Amino acid sequence: MLKRGFSTNWFTKKKRSAPSRVVLFNQQQKYNQRMRGNLLRKTSVQLTAAKLSRLRTPARWWSKVLVVLGLGLVGYLLFGTNLFVLDTLRITGTHLTEPDAIQAVLFPRGFTKMNALTWWESRAKHKVESLPQVQLVHFVKNFISDTLTVEVTEQQMAVVWQTAGEKFLINRHGVAYDRAEEGNPLLTIEDLKNIPISLNQRIVTSDFIDFVTSFAANLPRKTNLVIRRITVPETTFEVEMETSEGWRIILDTTGSYDEQLNNLVRVLQEMGDRKPREYVDLRVGKKVFYK
Repeated sequence: MLKRGFSTNWFTKKKRSAPSRVVLFNQQQKYNQRMRGNLLRKTSVQLTAAKLSRLRTPARWWSKVLVVLGLGLVGYLLFGTNLFVLDTLRITGTHLTEPDAIQAVLFPRGFTKMNALTWWESRAKHKVESLPQVQLVHFVKNFISDTLTVEVTEQQMAVVWQTAGEKFLINRHGVAYDRAEEGNPLLTIEDLKNIPISLNQRIVTSDFIDFVTSFAANLPRKTNLVIRRITVPETTFEVEMETSEGWRIILDTTGSYDEQLNNLVRVLQEMGDRKPREYVDLRVGKKVFYK
């Protein structure tokens, strides 16, 4: 019984192990086939990539050559030809300023041919507008006529400042930009301390100019009085205006011209037919002193 049983088990084991070897062999064959296929595909991809690389290399090379040639052509058109070169200078809008002074500021060594693309326009604008006579400047570049046009807008004349026997034109920024001729119709402000000044010097503030011109312009409309003389006794914080009737109006230029003018109108109405003999002092708020 033992031998029979042993032989049966051994036979069973032999029969069961045989199919597993076949299966392993088949699996090994399939695995080998898969590996060969993967290797072939990988080799094919590498060969294809190598071919494409050989095909693309000349295209990239030619594209670089074309870019360099394009940049060279653009550079030649910009700097190697007269396409953007201006050889004529024209200055307009100057009345108080000599055109030669504008040209000297823009081109200290004289105007010559210039490339419009490399010209520093913002810097040139700042230089011209630094002149006290100039308010604004605009540049026009005409590549057909090869002309650079400088369009100047000058400061509006404000008042005449008289000091130390000289008269100067003062713009609305309070800068002395030119000498005034005799008989100039602008308001004349006399500095009684006769402090010497020079051209391009800032004499007073723009607020002072606005105060004096506004008060003098509105006075005839509200009172029928006319200003015949304006003086600064000490500092520009105070100003005296002499009327055509001979008495003076004393003003605080740091305050409101409109408020002081209204106070003057109120006092004159209260006085009726009487007139101030010497002055009306409007410097102390709503209080008015007169003599």
